[in-house]
Amino acid sequence: MAYKIKKGLAFRRIAGEVYIVDAARCEMRELNGTASLIWEGLAAGRPVAAIAAGLMAEFEVPERTALADVAGFVKDLAAAGLVEAVK
Repeated sequence: MAYKIKKGLAFRRIAGEVYIVDAARCEMRELNGTASLIWEGLAAGRPVAAIAAGLMAEFEVPERTALADVAGFVKDLAAAGLVEAVK
């Protein structure tokens, strides 16, 4: 399944970390390195498998771990209302 970032969110990488601003909710979130890589992959429109491949290359983790990390974080983002499934 593919996901996209919901409209109305702003994000920027500052000093190696990604910050997401949801002005409508007056919220800001800071993402760690792994989460930042996943978020930027979603922002670029990459499929989950390609994002997981990026994690495998960057952090030298097995495919199963990378896929689970991406799926778990995307689930958290969806629950927080920051991403939505692409139909």
